[in-house]
Amino acid sequence: MLVLVALLGCQNPCQSLCQTMAQRAADCGLSVSQDELESCVKANESPTPEWSQQCLDADEATRLEEWWTCDEVAENFTNGAK
Repeated sequence: MLVLVALLGCQNPCQSLCQTMAQRAADCGLSVSQDELESCVKANESPTPEWSQQCLDADEATRLEEWWTCDEVAENFTNGAK
């Protein structure tokens, strides 16, 4: 748990989006493991400025609800995580 807290302490916009997506998944009744969340955070350690802006623009819960149905969220998580 300490590692997860350390990883999630200071985040760039893409790492923050990992958490928002995990919350969107939870809202859809899906579960995201700590390992999956950590993997997302690590994979987004050094986004380009353009990618950071895209993540920043997308990192809003209401936008995610409009853009991604729960079925789409399930399709985009590893193994359609449920």
